[in-house]
Amino acid sequence: MDERYLRFPRWLEICGLPEKITSEAGMSGWVVFRRLVEEDLNQNLFPDWVELEKQRLAPLCALPEAEFERVCLELGEKGYLRLRRYGQANSVYQYRIAEPLPVPISIEELHSRLEQAALPTNLEVWRYWESGEGTSKYEKILRLYEGTCGLKISGRIVEDLVELAELYSHEQLKEGFEAAVKEGVTTLAWIRKYLKRLKKHERIQKAWGRPGGLELPEGYTVPSEEKAGTD
Repeated sequence: MDERYLRFPRWLEICGLPEKITSEAGMSGWVVFRRLVEEDLNQNLFPDWVELEKQRLAPLCALPEAEFERVCLELGEKGYLRLRRYGQANSVYQYRIAEPLPVPISIEELHSRLEQAALPTNLEVWRYWESGEGTSKYEKILRLYEGTCGLKISGRIVEDLVELAELYSHEQLKEGFEAAVKEGVTTLAWIRKYLKRLKKHERIQKAWGRPGGLELPEGYTVPSEEKAGTD
């Protein structure tokens, strides 16, 4: 995602989290947390692990590295982040925004505040509100579509999404939508073409009995290395 067009989940600003994080992790708590959310948005279509680049991120929060790391640890202890390090003696962390976040208000109150602020009230766009685990394949592909192509949707698009959910695994769909994000594409037709090529590649690998990563025949291209055509 291009940082020039990065959109912060507005519901986080009106659900009481800024005040709650500030009271629990100090005045720098919300500044650091917000920046970490922006990094996750910039790198991941769906919430996932992100490198905790202290040397780059600390100055962006106007903090020394030691203070930046202290705040991150505090956010982890309070349940706003999940943190992990590369080995017991290594201080280099990865982080992941907690799902669900410990929001201090009820879903009814949040819905009311969103309506008053003229913001979307559909749960699918409340990133981090709930865990993505246990979601149906139709809800998952809808979230993939909204995160890639936006909130406008028609009956025909719903039919196409249902068809894709039946034809492809979630991992295949996720790869297709993430490829679209990297290419800056927001059309379902492009994603459909990518998925067809991905499936063809997997069939060829299976037919040959070759593991992924071995050299393909001359003239054949792995989907992620080939740009899709446009309609």
